[in-house]
Parts: sequence; C-alpha cells; structure tokens
Amino acid sequence: MDYATLHGKHFSPATLSEILDISISQIHRWITAGEITAIKVSYRCTRIDGDSVARFLTRRQAVPRKPIGIATKSTLASQA
Repeated sequence: MDYATLHGKHFSPATLSEILDISISQIHRWITAGEITAIKVSYRCTRIDGDSVARFLTRRQAVPRKPIGIATKSTLASQA
C-alpha cells in the first residue's frame, strides 16, 4: 500500500481512523506506545503527523517468508 497521501498532513484521530479503517482507540494506543507522533493542540484537539503514520505503517508491512518445517516438505513434494 502506498502511504504518499499521508505525507505532509496532520489528521485528527477520527479522520485517521476512517482513512485507515481502524478504531480510534487503536490510534490512541499507537500514540501512547510512541509509534506515531501526535500534538495536543488543546484540551480536546489532537493532531497526528501523517509522516510518522506513513513510516510506522511501512515498517509494519509483512515481508514474505520462506516456508519452514512441514510446509517446506509439502511445497517440495508438490513441485516434484
């Protein structure tokens, strides 16, 4: 997935949760864990840096792995 649309922008937790199709509480968990950068503008106004979100989501993308164990044996058998 390309996260270029997030670069250079700031989002509210509600807007970001709609864009990413996740819950607002998950956004707050990422902020609390320090995974993404957020700025508290006022008591009820938080803005999240889109660049930090793009970096975080890019780091989390799954990398395809080679099968191990029984999966390797079944893959080799099907190729023969």
